[in-house]
Amino acid sequence: MNNIYDKFMAPLEERWLARYRRLLMPYAKGRVLEVGFGTGVNLKYYDFSAVESLTALDMKTEKEIEPAEKHPVRFVKGEAEVLPFEDSSFDSVVETLVLCSVKDIEKSVSEFLRVLKPGGTLIFIDHVLPARPLMAKVFKGVDVIWTKITKSCSLIKEPHLIIEKKDNIRFIEKGSFASGVFRYGVAVKEK
Repeated sequence: MNNIYDKFMAPLEERWLARYRRLLMPYAKGRVLEVGFGTGVNLKYYDFSAVESLTALDMKTEKEIEPAEKHPVRFVKGEAEVLPFEDSSFDSVVETLVLCSVKDIEKSVSEFLRVLKPGGTLIFIDHVLPARPLMAKVFKGVDVIWTKITKSCSLIKEPHLIIEKKDNIRFIEKGSFASGVFRYGVAVKEK
């Protein structure tokens, strides 16, 4: 962990996130798209015996690399709201801690489902506005400053509600952790 983001996230990874990444990433199979690849923190949790290929979409880089795990990753530069892929291109779409930073969550989720094959799996973890009123009030107060510091991350979005409203998916796993600050899910695209 030699970058600032990973160092900042280390306590959350140790306390909660690693456990849920370990639980959810093995659902990724076949042709996998990870949206918002960032520092590659999910890499060590994939079951590469079930992954045919991994495409990593990020706004910052576009290159081919060979990670330490010896599994090739194809990097593509792009944004969640306009994925540069054909319809039904992937067996699995993975998104962890990305929807807090996109401009249009609805459009992003629609794009995830557009590029996902019928029968494919959407896997997500997001931090959200907590349901507890006092925590929600604190998050709303801090969000004004937080979004300026991070230049995009919002503490008050609720992407899980948008995902849950989609009528062409069926959840096989979903829940929350860290007093409702994080929501996760695994959903299968039905049509």
